[in-house]
Amino acid sequence: MLNFINRFEQAFFYSPIGMALVSLEGNWLKVNPALTKITGYTEKEFLSMTFQDITYPDDLEADISQVEQLVKGKKDFYEMEKRYLHKSGNLVWALLSVSIVREGDKSLYLIAQIQDITESIRLKLHLTESEERYRRLVEHSPLGILVHQKGMIQYANSTAIELLGFQETKDLLGVHIHSFVHFDDRRLVSRRIESIEKHNQIAPSIYIKLIRFDGQEIDAEVIGLPIQLNGHSAVQVVFRDVTERKKEEDLIRYRAYHDTLTDLPNRLKFQIDLEEEINKDTTFTIMYLDLHGLKTVNDSYGHQAGDVALIKVTARLSGVLGSNGLVYRLGGDEFAIVLPGHKNDQEIAEIANNIAEVIKQPIYVANTIVQITTSIGVVFYPDHGVEMDLLLRHADIAMYHAKKINTVFKIYDQ
Repeated sequence: MLNFINRFEQAFFYSPIGMALVSLEGNWLKVNPALTKITGYTEKEFLSMTFQDITYPDDLEADISQVEQLVKGKKDFYEMEKRYLHKSGNLVWALLSVSIVREGDKSLYLIAQIQDITESIRLKLHLTESEERYRRLVEHSPLGILVHQKGMIQYANSTAIELLGFQETKDLLGVHIHSFVHFDDRRLVSRRIESIEKHNQIAPSIYIKLIRFDGQEIDAEVIGLPIQLNGHSAVQVVFRDVTERKKEEDLIRYRAYHDTLTDLPNRLKFQIDLEEEINKDTTFTIMYLDLHGLKTVNDSYGHQAGDVALIKVTARLSGVLGSNGLVYRLGGDEFAIVLPGHKNDQEIAEIANNIAEVIKQPIYVANTIVQITTSIGVVFYPDHGVEMDLLLRHADIAMYHAKKINTVFKIYDQ
């Protein structure tokens, strides 16, 4: 028995966890060095106090209630997190474990183990605060934020709900992400999801079309990020409505490639399209047009009248070709037409004569009638060149030849 007491005394004294014997009234009967270190009080100071004296007031009622249940025999042990008042005035969070020692039916004293968990509580509170800040940031973000697992929506912030035209979060939860992705973009979205899940990498920003709950289409800029949700892989989608910005960008891009007056594709677009056709290495025909009489209209009736004439000629050109070819305004009174395939002489003659016929029809401008005519040079790819500059040079030569001999068109003669 003596050996047992000695071993208990050693364990009590050398324990890295605070330990104490406490009377049923709450007086400290014995404390170990670890407890004095945790609270900052000396052993002598402890023995002159009760546990109530150094318990944080908000935790006192719960602690006393637990002790009362021990004394009444309703339980033999209890454990709780509580705060102690350190001698310096700071708070110490502790995991308190208390058991009661009895002799027969008589309760003798309490054995308390007090483990300092201040740092872990501080980290836990910091993490909770960080999570709360992040939650608020996400919830009130001006960007739409969705989280999905295997394509099924698990979370949507208020902005996402609004942008997609839904009323409440529950309307989106469990819905597959493809439900509001435009059909044309679903394959792309599926590939991005697969890549995010497989490689755990951020999917860069792209433009896709989304379908709102009311059926309205919007342009969205979308980024995908791999995250963890409830211990499983998930994808966080961050998006914003760029419909208006996309319209502006499309308009700027359109204006860069189209003539302001006639709205036809311009020289830059012609060069780009021609390069693409050459890279495809398929045959095509170019008709190079020069209008006659436009300078006279400008000089006689003003540039506004010339612009009206030009617009009317453009409409006639587009109308006579229909879907058989593309018309470009290269600048001034020069136009180009690109036709697919290698047209034979009869086809070229028919198209050129139809063009010349509609162009020379009288045009009513500035309270008078004016007439515009044209000369056309024709080249074939690859017969007359495999480079754009060479093709255009040969088309220009053919056009001037037609003009010189006063004929409607001339095919480049090597």
